[in-house]
Amino acid sequence: MKFENNNTVTYQLGNTTVIYSTKNDITSFTCVPNTKSSDVRLEKLLKQFVDKKYTHLSVEPMVQIALVGDMCKRDLSAGITMHDAYTALNMRAYDQKLETMHKGKIITTYLHDDKGIEVKHIVEHTNGYDVLKVNTEIANTSDESIILEMLSSFVLSNISPFKNENDTDKLILHRLQNYWSGEGRKESLPLAHFNMEDSWSSFGVRTQRIGQVGSMPARGYMPFAAIEDLENNVTWAVQMQAPDSWQIETIEKDGAIGIFGGHADHLYGHWRKNIDKGQSFATRSAYITVAQGGLTQACANLTTYHDTLLTFPESEEDLPVLYNEYLYSWGHPEISMLIPQMECAKNLGVDYFVVDAGWFEGSWDNQLGDWNANKTRFPNGLEGLKQEIDKYGLLGGVWYEFESVTDSSEIYKTHKDWLLRRDGKIINHYGRMFLDFRKPEVIEYLSDKVIKALKTSGLRYMKIDYNENIGIGTDGAESFGEGLRQHIECVVDFYKKIRHEIPDLVMEVCSSGGMRHEPVFMTLGSMVSFSDAHEGPEGAIIAMDLHRYMQPRIMQIWACIKQEYSQNDIYFTLVKSMLGRVCLSGNLNILDEKSKTIIKNAVEYYQTIKPIIKSGKTVLIDTDELRSLRQLNGTAKLVRMSNDGKKMLCYAFSFNQPLLTVKFDTAGYKLISSFGDGQALSDAIITSGSRWSGTVMLLEKK
Repeated sequence: MKFENNNTVTYQLGNTTVIYSTKNDITSFTCVPNTKSSDVRLEKLLKQFVDKKYTHLSVEPMVQIALVGDMCKRDLSAGITMHDAYTALNMRAYDQKLETMHKGKIITTYLHDDKGIEVKHIVEHTNGYDVLKVNTEIANTSDESIILEMLSSFVLSNISPFKNENDTDKLILHRLQNYWSGEGRKESLPLAHFNMEDSWSSFGVRTQRIGQVGSMPARGYMPFAAIEDLENNVTWAVQMQAPDSWQIETIEKDGAIGIFGGHADHLYGHWRKNIDKGQSFATRSAYITVAQGGLTQACANLTTYHDTLLTFPESEEDLPVLYNEYLYSWGHPEISMLIPQMECAKNLGVDYFVVDAGWFEGSWDNQLGDWNANKTRFPNGLEGLKQEIDKYGLLGGVWYEFESVTDSSEIYKTHKDWLLRRDGKIINHYGRMFLDFRKPEVIEYLSDKVIKALKTSGLRYMKIDYNENIGIGTDGAESFGEGLRQHIECVVDFYKKIRHEIPDLVMEVCSSGGMRHEPVFMTLGSMVSFSDAHEGPEGAIIAMDLHRYMQPRIMQIWACIKQEYSQNDIYFTLVKSMLGRVCLSGNLNILDEKSKTIIKNAVEYYQTIKPIIKSGKTVLIDTDELRSLRQLNGTAKLVRMSNDGKKMLCYAFSFNQPLLTVKFDTAGYKLISSFGDGQALSDAIITSGSRWSGTVMLLEKK
């Protein structure tokens, strides 16, 4: 098809209308709910709205791309963004194809410039989901090599398209902060707060960038952003695949807001990539949704779409309950101390028994890399551990951190050539270093030490941890950022190799808790560790916040029960864990019978609500009253519905408050059951008034 100036092309993909707008030979991309398509202001999309003496109106390209040597616009943006580089502004859309597949539709837009660069912009829609999967492919058909410095996975332009001139007090930018033991905290501020509005002459670009540099992609922020239009009750949200360095920029230009993102560029992530003649390169994907509703609805669209990305071994279909001994041994497990816990765990209804760090020679934090069982603590090795776990009918597992080595390990002493380097020097973080997964000998070594060891032992659960960040990148490619990208791609391939060779293995992805909360790593395993917030009350808030970002069926939540806990504390801790996957820990064997009975009842109650955790939709997350995780004082609540709308789970928590009534909108539903230290009513939960109070109730449509 032909793209014409001052014209738009639209498609309906499920409940979403996608719009391609062309002005001055530049084509932009945006989307709106079908219910709002008639309200779109075409004069804004086509930059025909002028209400100023001076104007510099221009269309934002649907692909942001920058090459070495590109000119940048004279809009005061040099050094703060690579947006609208010369190559991006000279790409022309010349063809477009709509393909109908058995599961949905794909729109491929073809662009090129006059120097031999070909680009595909690909939008994929899966039937039944209000999400667009978007990515970009570039091919070099010129007669010489080119060097990429930036290539977007996605670009969303013309927000908000329902009003010629934005009211930036009514456009809310939502982002999810992510720190160690503080994962998923919502940051919601009007765009006016960031000075993201047009100038008197439409000159200049205003930008807000979030991102991460290195191998822990969820530090600081998650690869997620959303803009909510309060006037029109529409929210755009995007979640990016980003296993290594990434960036998302919010841009104000010519009176409209845009969001674009992808791999961290040269300016932010020291990334350059050579594309030789005849070669091509594809970005990771972004998932875009636009919802008629607020942030919670948009997030539910994205997390529900994860169902298309997740695969599980058969043992995971019933969401088994775990016991992980780490908060009992604290990295010093021994078989003699674990056997009583196995018996106790079995009696309490546990299905998986996991031995965390410390089963190997040396201590867990200073001798990584050799992966030889500690024969003092485990005389019969991993095989003996498996045999003991089998006696209680449990599925057994162990902890690994196979990407790192420490300077006391034999592998470090004998194979320094296997380690990542920067500027020729081994990347060394106070004795912790990183294996280079681009080297075949590293993969061969780990295939023996990890895959073969698991096969031989018969253990079918592996917790994969990762507790240090590589940083800006590594040698071995045309830039530090590209070296890092190649390395992480090989790490991902090794995860896939494990799954391929041991299909029934349950894999838990952990990185100091939640530092790898991004779609690639989240979908490589069966579960992710929600946080390292092991014992404190803040874990309840973290778990609730994370419902915006992931399906609770993969969110493994610590439930450490300590001997000194009151009954109220035990109830709170168990209800907290029922926000996702229950992972018991601590020295359960020494608890009194009353405490054990509460745990056993909790596991039994969990069986009744698991179907909604597994296949449901979170429709309310209210943690806004509680800003400080360490000084909690107030209430929080969450509501999750079954997919058919017939059942509802309502959670209520209070912190350091007297008896409080937490209200829910339950019209048309009746109370079936509850668990916790509070009193459940048909439309409310009355908290216990203890220091921590937690209750969950199950309701059913009348």
